[in-house]
Amino acid sequence: MTSNKHDFEELATPSVAAKELGISVATLRKYSLIVEKVTGNSDYYERTKQKARLYRKQDISDLDAFQQLSKKSNLTLQEAARQIYAVSDKKTEDKKRAEKEKSQAIATDLMDTQEVVKLLNTLQQTIANQNQAIDSLQKQLTRVEKQNQELLEKQKELAAPADQAEKPALAAPEEKNVEIPQTREEEREIESEDEDQVHDEIITKAKENAKKRATANVHRTLEDMQIPMKRKKHWWQRFLNS
Repeated sequence: MTSNKHDFEELATPSVAAKELGISVATLRKYSLIVEKVTGNSDYYERTKQKARLYRKQDISDLDAFQQLSKKSNLTLQEAARQIYAVSDKKTEDKKRAEKEKSQAIATDLMDTQEVVKLLNTLQQTIANQNQAIDSLQKQLTRVEKQNQELLEKQKELAAPADQAEKPALAAPEEKNVEIPQTREEEREIESEDEDQVHDEIITKAKENAKKRATANVHRTLEDMQIPMKRKKHWWQRFLNS
């Protein structure tokens, strides 16, 4: 009969352990007391809630070796127990130390993992804060650029009337390039061209006037062509009108 598992290892009750060793339960209890006394550990064996001892496979193997040594040699049970459990205790201590180191390593790994997670959370929060700060700065920059643009436009509007007022004063009259004659012959040619141009203009004007008069005479009636007769006045009416 076995009891519940402990540390993933099956533990045997005293009756089961005694049966495997080929001894009685009372003899097993005697051997167990000697082992606890030699090792100085009253809790050497696992126990149930009712304080009954439980035996691992290694415990049963050590008890079998202890029993065989006491039978084959002239050693007492205590001496045989010291030889067997001196080695067994060292193995047990090494095993416990290895388990302890393993537990500490696992705890350290867990702490490292927690530290890494904590560090990652801190970095994520820092990045989020930086992104928020960059977004805020971008908005401020956009607002400043907009204000600068508005100021430039207002400045252009204020400067526009002044520029328009200065343009007439600053604008210089266009000067026609007049070529100065170099010789007398060139002067005569220019005068001749001017006289011909004036003559042509007079002829053209005369033709236009003649055309206008001809058109006007066509539409005049006989009545329009008669010269109105002036009424004669008496010589004494001149003194009245004066």
